[in-house]
Amino acid sequence: MSTLSALKATRTDETFSRIYDDTVKAVGDPVPRRKRRRRGWDDLEQGFNQHQEGYEETVVSFRRLYFQIVDGIVLHMTQRFAHMEHLHFFRILEHTSFTSFCKPAAFPSSALAQLINTYPFFDEQKLRNELHTLYNNGLFHKPPGELIQLLIEDDLQGTLSEVYKLLQLMLTIPATSTSAERSFSCLKRIKTYLRNTCGQDRLVNLATISIDSLVVEDLKAAGKFYDIVIDHFATMKDRRMAFLFK
Repeated sequence: MSTLSALKATRTDETFSRIYDDTVKAVGDPVPRRKRRRRGWDDLEQGFNQHQEGYEETVVSFRRLYFQIVDGIVLHMTQRFAHMEHLHFFRILEHTSFTSFCKPAAFPSSALAQLINTYPFFDEQKLRNELHTLYNNGLFHKPPGELIQLLIEDDLQGTLSEVYKLLQLMLTIPATSTSAERSFSCLKRIKTYLRNTCGQDRLVNLATISIDSLVVEDLKAAGKFYDIVIDHFATMKDRRMAFLFK
């Protein structure tokens, strides 16, 4: 069962009652919210009984809120993943199925056709031949990240050029928008009001250093970071001071 189907299955009164009962057992009865009500002359004459009037039905309001939350999650998931069928070609490099893909009947022809239809810059026949080589060699039965690293280390980018291109495409398609949101959060910290006139090149470089801070820390630990920066700064243009010594 998919995540979306599982969420839709929870939109029932039985599921809400079970969650509500478990919550009440864990934290106690909820405090009812007072319903705002305009007092009139009748209330002043008869008295305003806050224990009997002016309160919403607690269970009804929580049930309504529960259904609203579930409906909102289902709606956003449906809209966000409406075009996921275009990523069906990811099945081509599903390394756990490489052994079965060796058989002609199990070859992912539909996924390959969908890839060519979406990205026509691939050479279909060449990619098909390279995939056969990939599936029949146990050395290449690795996840996409490890597989592209293997191709680079063994200098096979030219031999399996279409597979290498497909790996680059798959690994650069973000699964979420977290990386983009993290970049904007980083820019908010870097480009402040005091640094509003920062140039584009400087801004990009500062953002790269901030985002890839772990790489910078590794260079500092290796004792090469400052030497690399000084050498690059010294060779950018002719300077009056001598920064390089032989």
